Amino acid sequence: MMDLVIVTGMSGAGKTAALNVLEDSGYLCVDNLPSPLIDELVRLLDEKPEVKKLALALDQRNRVFTAELFQTILQLKESFQAKVLFLNAQDECLIKRFKERRRPHPLQPKGSILDGIHEERKAMDKIMTISYVLDTTNLTLGELKHLILSAVEVREADDVQLIFSTFGFKHGILMDADMVLDVRFIQNPYYIPALKEKSGYVEEVYRYVMDREEVKDFVDKVEDLLLYLLPLYKREGKNQLVVAFGCTGGRQRSVSIARALQERLEEKEIYPVLIHRDLEDTHA
Repeated sequence: MMDLVIVTGMSGAGKTAALNVLEDSGYLCVDNLPSPLIDELVRLLDEKPEVKKLALALDQRNRVFTAELFQTILQLKESFQAKVLFLNAQDECLIKRFKERRRPHPLQPKGSILDGIHEERKAMDKIMTISYVLDTTNLTLGELKHLILSAVEVREADDVQLIFSTFGFKHGILMDADMVLDVRFIQNPYYIPALKEKSGYVEEVYRYVMDREEVKDFVDKVEDLLLYLLPLYKREGKNQLVVAFGCTGGRQRSVSIARALQERLEEKEIYPVLIHRDLEDTHA
């Protein structure tokens, strides 16, 4: 059977960028086809042996068929085992993106952007409940690409995707995390002059953070917790777990801990995705 991916979600959340990622990965991409035509197209392409992978972008821009959209996506999940990616972002982020592009919201072309966002959230609420949700608020294009490919190609459809996100408390707490772990109890390498400007990707910083018994104990306990929780979340149908590690600046201690846990879990064939909100250069 053909590999089918449905890209949906909020306007301005990155569906076009997601389609570009999938197209570069060999997917035949179709954008914004009216709902009544989708099933016929998918069945036609499924009979073509040369079409191995198909990605459909479906959203609320074509409001004539809004009522049918949820049912269409549900049928594609049941008939073709389609993976449904729902791209979401915080309201403030969506407003900023629309203003930067100087475009009105498609559901409120003559009203406020926020009104359009609220209207769209109500219309898309049911679809989100049957989707794999990606919050693009703080993602770079590279991070979005990593998450999309991880979601559609690496993980099994019923696995929980584990995301480690690092951040600095001085820049604000991470809002989209399921679990936040404060690692400011660890001695701060920032106060060592030779390490001050270096990140947790530099070996001297990493070793400074990790070469302490209490840190090793902490990593052991977090690893045990995650190994315990992941099967339980999977049983409940959760498809993504975002674990955030916060330190003061988001460059050294949090990055080092996330790296250590990633290495530990990869040995057990669990492959977390790393996202560093406040680290511009992962090799500095």
